[in-house]
Amino acid sequence: MTKNNQTKRYAYAHSGIAPLRKTASDTAEMVSQVLLGETMEILESVERWHRVICDFDGYEGWVSVAQVVEFNSEAAYKSWSENTERRRSPFYTYRISRGNTFLIVPTGAPIIFNGFDVELPDGRWDVVITPYQLKEHAIMDTAMEFLGVPYLWGGRTDAGIDCSGYIQMVYSLHKYNLPRDASQQFKAAPLIEGGLKKANYGDVVYFHGKDGESITHVGFYLGEGNLMHASGNVQIQTIDPDRRASSRYLFNETLSKCIAGIQSSKDLKKAGSRNN
Repeated sequence: MTKNNQTKRYAYAHSGIAPLRKTASDTAEMVSQVLLGETMEILESVERWHRVICDFDGYEGWVSVAQVVEFNSEAAYKSWSENTERRRSPFYTYRISRGNTFLIVPTGAPIIFNGFDVELPDGRWDVVITPYQLKEHAIMDTAMEFLGVPYLWGGRTDAGIDCSGYIQMVYSLHKYNLPRDASQQFKAAPLIEGGLKKANYGDVVYFHGKDGESITHVGFYLGEGNLMHASGNVQIQTIDPDRRASSRYLFNETLSKCIAGIQSSKDLKKAGSRNN
């Protein structure tokens, strides 16, 4: 094991989508992901693993040394992490190349894209095929673009996403930074009163687990008792018992009994703005 207590070490993801694991093992649980261009502080290194804390949301875990590149100086780290031209990619996942080397740029990756090529800390990469852009007009337009994306525990992209990663990624594409987990998001903004009857299109609904206390699930409210959430895949289901017979969507009885609270989109935007 090596650890440097005097000089901080930083790195960025260079593998498109780098799994962030609970322990230093390829078979360990993936708790989240680090996307191409995202930066992190290296807390310690063990053989072929780094334990890191992600700059974006403060999430900690282990990443493979093969999927990140360590900055050679703090100045180089700041030059990239503070670059005002970096933007979260508003495109579906696409490929870039340099010679015979290829990478993917997942939705939400914070890179520099000038319309012709992509810039990373190690220089410019060619865009293989012009990427297809997600809608940009409103948060819910972006959320709709994820319909059908498969559920993936710890996932944060259009290749696979979990329920809280879905909320976090959609908001981050509109420059609102929210915490990673549903339990953290639940505490980020006040809850509205009145339940589903007072909820509006685009509000965020939270659900508790079997213990009746812990927050285990989250999704976007679409109005008329319908929820868009990542479960199996990103899909729409009905959670209002009063609409189970009239809705064209499948009624989710389990979720209908586990609503823990609802936040307005307006309040979540405020919370996300404070985290920028």
